[in-house]
Amino acid sequence: MIKCNRLMLAGFCFLFAAATRLPAQGNTAEVFGGYSYAKANPEAPLPKQNMNGWMGGASGYMTHWFGASVEIAAGFGSIAAPSGIGGTALNFKEYSYMGGPQFRFVNTRKLQTSVKWLFGGSFGQAHLPSSASPSTVQALAQAGYLGFNQTKFAMLVGVPVDVSVSKLFAIRFEPGLYMTDFNKTKQSNFRFSVGPVFRFGGR
Repeated sequence: MIKCNRLMLAGFCFLFAAATRLPAQGNTAEVFGGYSYAKANPEAPLPKQNMNGWMGGASGYMTHWFGASVEIAAGFGSIAAPSGIGGTALNFKEYSYMGGPQFRFVNTRKLQTSVKWLFGGSFGQAHLPSSASPSTVQALAQAGYLGFNQTKFAMLVGVPVDVSVSKLFAIRFEPGLYMTDFNKTKQSNFRFSVGPVFRFGGR
């Protein structure tokens, strides 16, 4: 984890140095939102599961290359019960709210790319189906399928890639690394978002 943090810090330093040499950028603000997918394991000992949901946010640039971004997102999924028990073991959801710096380092007529480093919190909840019998609940607990209800630290390192449709509208594709620490276990999860971007300001 320390090595990963050092690599991220080195990458941001490189982007900072490169961005100061860029020509003037266009828009000064943007609003975005859309579909979000994550491969996550809110119950850390269990295999990672697919999460589907939504995200939305806004960014503003104080200079041509440096700005700030805020974001809210939600993801929903379920974990199948182990063999021998059957059915759905856990239904889970996460709501995150984060903000932080954003660095824009590519801007052409057709493509705009930045990197953002967001911090905040994430509310996670996992619960057993209400239809589960007491014996099933006990068997799932012994297998490590435990419900929880927690709010924890969250961090996202994302790379928004905006493909321009017009000067004021684009489609965003954003891969990212989404990190949480539910149940006192650090989790690093892949996240991908896609959706429209509406731009404001600029020349």
